[in-house]
Amino acid sequence: MLLIGGPPGAGKTTLARSLASRLGWMSTTVDDLVTAARAFTDPQSHPDLHRSKGVGHHEYFTEGPPDRLIADAVALENAMWPVLQRLIHRHGADRAPIVLDWWLFNPEKVADLPTREAKSIWLHIDPLVLDERERANTEFREGSADPERMHDNFMARSYWRNDLIHGQATAAGLPVIQQPGDRSVDDLANEAIRILGGPSVFG
Repeated sequence: MLLIGGPPGAGKTTLARSLASRLGWMSTTVDDLVTAARAFTDPQSHPDLHRSKGVGHHEYFTEGPPDRLIADAVALENAMWPVLQRLIHRHGADRAPIVLDWWLFNPEKVADLPTREAKSIWLHIDPLVLDERERANTEFREGSADPERMHDNFMARSYWRNDLIHGQATAAGLPVIQQPGDRSVDDLANEAIRILGGPSVFG
C-alpha cells in the first residue's frame, strides 16, 4: 500500500492516479471513504464525522474561523484513523495493492505503522502556488456572501496542513516531494518511484 499525503490543492489525487496506473494498482481517495462513513452514521453516533452537518460549504468556510476549521479537521482525522488502520492492515495481509490519498493523513501516525504494510509519500507545495490554485477555483466560492473571507479561512486551514505535513514528515524521516508549482505529474511520479526504491520494490 502506498499513502499519498498533502494539503488540499497539492495534487495528491492526480499523483495517486498516475502512480496507480504505472504500477497496475487500484487507487482511491479517502474522501470517498469519509463520504461512505457519513452515509452509515449520524451526528449522534459519530459526531466527529458530521461537524459540518446541515451547513453548506459556503457558510461553513465563510463563517467558520480558522481555529474551528482546524479543530474540525483534527476531529475528522482522529475519527477516521482507526478505520484506515484496519484497512491498511487488511491490504497488507492480503497483499492487495492500492494507492490511497488524503489531505488528513498524519505523518506521525503513518510513521508508526509497520513498514511492511504501507509506504508513504508527502507533497509539500509552495504556499503562493497553493493560493493561486485556490483563487482559480472560483466555482468553489461562487454563492458565498463574502468570497474573500471564505478564501482566507479556507487557505488558513490549508497552510496549517501544509506546514504540519512538512514538519512532521521531515522529523519522522519520511519522503517529502516539493512542488514549487511548475513540476508535472510525470515528474512527481518519477521522483516518488525513485525515492521509494524503484518499480521493483512494488513487485
